[in-house]
Amino acid sequence: MTGTLSVPGNLRAALSEFVAAEGIRVGVVPTDDNCTVQVVVANERRRCGLRKLYPGGFIACETARSMAVKLGIRTRQMGKLLDFLNIKVRNCGLGCF
Repeated sequence: MTGTLSVPGNLRAALSEFVAAEGIRVGVVPTDDNCTVQVVVANERRRCGLRKLYPGGFIACETARSMAVKLGIRTRQMGKLLDFLNIKVRNCGLGCF
């Protein structure tokens, strides 16, 4: 395990089960500013950045690929994680997601 996802309590159990079932080797931890990436629940669709994922939001392809490297996971696994969090990939030129 190389990267960690800081996840609020209401999503933590479901996300932990998902990453375990999919074999995605990231840690799912309680809300922590020192983690690799934070999952933040927002009331509106928001653009995800390199440090924050907003379930129901959107992310640029290049950012998603960089985040996969940062988390130490494959692009395909990143795509599954984004699908689970209902995050749409925009401007994908390579068809990675």
